[in-house]
Amino acid sequence: MALATALSACSSGGGFSPRSWISGGPDAKAEQETLEKFAPVAVCPDVQVRDGTQMMAVFEKGKEGDYSAIRFQGTIRKFARECRTDVSGTTTVKVGVAGRLLAGPNGATGAATLPVRVVLVRNGDEVLYSKLYPLDVTIAPGSAAADWDLVAPDVVVAGDKSQGNFVIYVGFDESKKK
Repeated sequence: MALATALSACSSGGGFSPRSWISGGPDAKAEQETLEKFAPVAVCPDVQVRDGTQMMAVFEKGKEGDYSAIRFQGTIRKFARECRTDVSGTTTVKVGVAGRLLAGPNGATGAATLPVRVVLVRNGDEVLYSKLYPLDVTIAPGSAAADWDLVAPDVVVAGDKSQGNFVIYVGFDESKKK
């Protein structure tokens, strides 16, 4: 009985466990993984759709601006983020964006490329990250729409830049077309 009490006292605190007795000590790799997994998150910015970029019309070639010639209309419907800060203070944010491609008035099917941009801004005007993701989306014959999604896994805030007000903007970027 005394042995059982002594063993239970060792395993309830102080960092000793039967596993460390068998292996010869604590597992440094497991401890590092635990520290990273449970590190407090330094920065986790809100995600917003930039005004005027939540919808995008895709026109027939040569008929840009003619709303009777819309082949497709892309929309952004959902967005989310997941933040993780490592032990060095660097935060990695995964940004998810999802939407739908709708057939235009003439019921077109086929493929369209939707230019989705993800931007991380600090203090209203300092761009820390900006990347354009061209998404190829296809509306199958017999369908009037297709869902799409994107995950931007590499939005990073360095530990030395983790102070301030942050916002992640998502939206369609048609600037390359103009």
